[in-house]
Amino acid sequence: MADYALQLERVSLHYGGVAAVDELSLTVADGEALAVIGPNGAGKSSLVNLISGARRPGGGRIVLFGEDITALPAAERARLGVGRTHQIPRPFARMTVRENLRLAARYARGEHSLASIEERCEQILQRCGLAEVAEVMAGSLPLLRRKRLELARALALRPRLLLMDELGAGLIDSEIRALIGLVLQLKREVNSIVLIEHVMDVVSACCERTAVLAAGKLLSVGATRTVLDDPAVAAAYLGQAAAARRAHSGKLPSANGASPATRAPPATRAPPAAPAAAPPAAAPPAGSRTAPLLSLSAVAVHYGGVRALRGVDLQVHAGEVVALLGANGAGKTTLANAVSGTVPLQAGAIRFEDQPLAGLPPERISARGVSHCMEGRRVFASLSVEENLLLALPRAARAQRRRRLEAAYELFPALAQQRRKSGTAMSGGQQQMLAIARALMAEPKLILFDEISLGLAPIVIEQLYRALARIRERGIAMLLVEQDVERGLQLADRAYVLVHGAVRLSGVPAAIRDSPVLRELYVGT
Repeated sequence: MADYALQLERVSLHYGGVAAVDELSLTVADGEALAVIGPNGAGKSSLVNLISGARRPGGGRIVLFGEDITALPAAERARLGVGRTHQIPRPFARMTVRENLRLAARYARGEHSLASIEERCEQILQRCGLAEVAEVMAGSLPLLRRKRLELARALALRPRLLLMDELGAGLIDSEIRALIGLVLQLKREVNSIVLIEHVMDVVSACCERTAVLAAGKLLSVGATRTVLDDPAVAAAYLGQAAAARRAHSGKLPSANGASPATRAPPATRAPPAAPAAAPPAAAPPAGSRTAPLLSLSAVAVHYGGVRALRGVDLQVHAGEVVALLGANGAGKTTLANAVSGTVPLQAGAIRFEDQPLAGLPPERISARGVSHCMEGRRVFASLSVEENLLLALPRAARAQRRRRLEAAYELFPALAQQRRKSGTAMSGGQQQMLAIARALMAEPKLILFDEISLGLAPIVIEQLYRALARIRERGIAMLLVEQDVERGLQLADRAYVLVHGAVRLSGVPAAIRDSPVLRELYVGT
């Protein structure tokens, strides 16, 4: 045991009926930097929560430098030398940057004299590039500096094991290079590092060994280059392994029973665009004389110093299903939020039915015919299922409300059976059905679906995608945000792949699948 910084022995974590981490066994050697990668929803952040003590395992054992810490709370693990960063920075907003570090340093191993704390905090401020904002309130920092503060607080604990959860998300190339340099420096000072990361440049440069999670299980572990070259790893990222299982069982959802490759678009749908291998994005469908229903031109969105979207061009035609693909942090949710009006543009234009949308409040965009089924379901616990649905029709006549409720219940009979229950008293899958049905209540011309399969069991995901196939039969256009490439391509007429906020690949599903660029975009060369 002395050779291991960390041992996980058949560790599990469940959220309801979904296994976020499923009897996972993994070791981290003393002196090692181990990367943990995997598609969105694979269980990576849940794993960090288990190691740090934010969550208690439902089974198994966690051993830190030979000591069983399974039952210890997070504060005790911090005192033993477990430091972590959060994927979404969580500083104490009403404390200064320096005060955030002082608080963390009080839980550190070793001496806790005021002089030693001040000296350590000053060193960390300099190292993490925060000295000039040391007396600034943490809540006023832009995202990039909040990420730096996340790392600084973890280092203030004098960690023996450092857990880094997606520090690279949202960073531009020069910032990625700076992050790589910092991690390489930390490898010489911290006993061991577990690096949760989607940016493969960071993984390849910093970690000799990599573990891959898929659906809470360990898919592969070994030398980083060998793991990234493994076809099974690429298949997990692209959703191809799950697609093969669905094809074998005859459960591929489609709109009319035809295979996705041979399905003909309905007469109301514009012909698909010709494939493109790189930006600019796919052009309007060849021969189409109608303007697109939705068009984005050179759209840019910034969060503080982070450029979430950079010059994005995209089109959706009436009745068309367009998949928006990309790894976690690529900018997919930001793009959907920009269309629905919940984030402002820094540059570019968004038009719907040839009328500008940018700058309009979300309720006016919704009234024009754009519904947004947001990531995370956003179900109101204090309202019943039916009340959640009727929120989309605040001023509709009684007959209209009744007709649309009947249509929602016909699509999802489970909602009709629980119409009087609280919206959050149902399972996660039923809550997602409620979110989809609520987006349909306004009878929109376009629906933005953002990661509707996230965290759900495979059988529930199949049900949801069969419902989407029925929705497309009604002629409703969809912009489908999806990390599972193959699942998105099965339903889509065209697709765009985002990387670091820019379109890197676009075209019809067959062209996307066959592109040699696709695998590189997800798991590196």
